[in-house]
Amino acid sequence: MKIVICPDSFKGSFSAKEVAKAIRKGIKSVLTDAQYSILPMADGGEGTTDALLNAIGGKKYKALVSDPLGRKICAEYAILSDGTGVIEMASASGLPLLKPEERNPLLTSTYGTGQLILELIKKKVKSVLIGVGGSATVDGGMGMAKALGVKFYSRSKKELREGGGFLGKLVKIDTSGINVDVLRTDITVLCDVTNPLTGKYGAAKVFAPQKGADIKMVELLEKNLRHYAQVIREQLKKDVENIPGSGAAGGLAAGLVAFLNAKIKEGSKFIAEKIELEKHIKDADIVITGEGRIDCQVSFGKTIMAVLEKAKRHNVPVIALCGIKSGSIDDLYRNGLTAVFSIVPGPVKLEESIKNAGDFIKDTSREIARLIKCFCRKRL
Repeated sequence: MKIVICPDSFKGSFSAKEVAKAIRKGIKSVLTDAQYSILPMADGGEGTTDALLNAIGGKKYKALVSDPLGRKICAEYAILSDGTGVIEMASASGLPLLKPEERNPLLTSTYGTGQLILELIKKKVKSVLIGVGGSATVDGGMGMAKALGVKFYSRSKKELREGGGFLGKLVKIDTSGINVDVLRTDITVLCDVTNPLTGKYGAAKVFAPQKGADIKMVELLEKNLRHYAQVIREQLKKDVENIPGSGAAGGLAAGLVAFLNAKIKEGSKFIAEKIELEKHIKDADIVITGEGRIDCQVSFGKTIMAVLEKAKRHNVPVIALCGIKSGSIDDLYRNGLTAVFSIVPGPVKLEESIKNAGDFIKDTSREIARLIKCFCRKRL
């Protein structure tokens, strides 16, 4: 029997590689003779760099940049063995960098992400992959663009302050000072969602609340992003408002398209191709995947959807593990998911769940293995 194990990370707890190892350990305690393929996944969010380094090889670097509120921090980036630069925007502009009381998308900026792009440009890379999951921002990528030399002016001809709360005052965009080497670089945005910049499923209405926005802030951010998109359309002759994925990272994806001519790709599908996931799945008996939270947002382009797409082609059943399962996930079942198992054994505090995630994953995987052994005896 061949079992493919390809989870995403359990954010704030275990990396994708650690999750995969824990799953394997739990299953192997029951199915001792099975063949295992361990393929850590990511979708453009946390773990994207590690997944690509694991598949391709390369080296990590560190740089001093600004966090979402302008404070100096040390952020990581990588250069793969094929010469491609990799950035996870969350390392410079991510939500985990802020305390809960500091979360305010009216003020938070992607400036540090722009600084990371400049670090890669200094190292003469010809292409850059930017994972855009886990952001603390809804600034449309304005901060990123400012770090690269773009200037944004209000009606009073003053440069705008950074943050999504100031986009509504934008009157003029000056791209004359942008770093020319950046424009010669092939930029690919790896999105973990397919949401557009604005509207019911846009950056503000769907994601701003988890970044600290209340109802009034959400409405202001939505209004500002619409204005921002209009100015870009009029002055840069680019329509970024309704591109699938342009709302990722609070509109950073839209800004990367507008200012750097970036291409947007679904992160999970891109990484699935890079690690040759389908080659491993096509002759597998069972696939086991998972991520920290499984809910309706998974169907917008998260890791599990990429796994299901590959497995469905070859009629291979897929089992998913998660820390939290919430809301309706009927769409996942329609797309081929066999079953979901929460690793949490009962009512526990979040801190306890994170602390014991490894044991919880192993225990749940062991129970799954017992079911597999019961119903697949002829293959064992």
